[in-house]
Amino acid sequence: RRRRRHFLGVMSMDNSDTTTKVTQYTINDSVCPPTDAETLEKIVQKHIHTLPRYWFSRPVANHTAEAFQEAVDFVNEFKENKLLPDTSKVNVILDSGCGTGKSSIRLGEMYPDCVVIGVDQSLARLSKNKSYKQSDDSEESVSEKQTNAHIDDQQNNSNNQNGNVLLLRAELSDFWKCCLSSIQWQESASIYKHYLLYPNPYPKKSRLKSRFYAHPAFPLLMMTIMMDGDDSNGDVLPAEEDKLVVRSNWKGYLNEFKSAINIWQDCGGSFSEWNKTYLASNGSRSPDTADGWFPTNESAMKFESSGPNRMDILIKD
Repeated sequence: RRRRRHFLGVMSMDNSDTTTKVTQYTINDSVCPPTDAETLEKIVQKHIHTLPRYWFSRPVANHTAEAFQEAVDFVNEFKENKLLPDTSKVNVILDSGCGTGKSSIRLGEMYPDCVVIGVDQSLARLSKNKSYKQSDDSEESVSEKQTNAHIDDQQNNSNNQNGNVLLLRAELSDFWKCCLSSIQWQESASIYKHYLLYPNPYPKKSRLKSRFYAHPAFPLLMMTIMMDGDDSNGDVLPAEEDKLVVRSNWKGYLNEFKSAINIWQDCGGSFSEWNKTYLASNGSRSPDTADGWFPTNESAMKFESSGPNRMDILIKD
């Protein structure tokens, strides 16, 4: 009998100051009214039941596939350097939508025994962090490249002293898809925590489906924190630790994110079911059989400046 996963969603608020500072970045219900509960439920349920169609609709982007392979190599190198047994897995912290990667560097300092992988689609943002190494196809001279590489290495060492942080440019949904489907990744890595720190809130009502919890990739996000299941090697989070951390200064965003998680649970969302039904068949099932794959049962600094109220959703395993 398949064990049902239960999550505990906790919304915490930093109320160090009762005075809310209103800036151009402040978002509240007057700026963007709450989404109707029935509308949100229909959207999330649709994304859950049509996940196979979304999964097979397009191949993983080449630059994301290359970035993911870099992540796999980085994890294996970290494992070798730590002299971990072949049967053990490296604990990995995903910092999705990491922006310039400052949060990833900080997480690397907080968790020196974990690999922290910061992923963002913006080359402009990532390039602001010297820990991000990109391939350079410019006509720069060899001597200039060597000099710049030496400078970058020095700056990388100062930014990432533990050598456990990797910043990658990739499409998030594709990167999550790679994590969920790669046997090589699953044999060597365990997603220890997943962070979404100040995701783009898309406050306009017309952009609702661009928000993580109303996007077709939402089931992928939820499955990244369910991958180990009962097959974990035992090195898992204590009960009091958080598996998924979503941070925002907009309470309405977190309320709706939490509602989407509840809808996911009510639909019996499960990585093991998805893996057994679709991934194990090597994608041979038709996307047209999407409905019913689940067993249905009854950018941070500017947001920090918008006020002292900081709210998190903490999802415990």
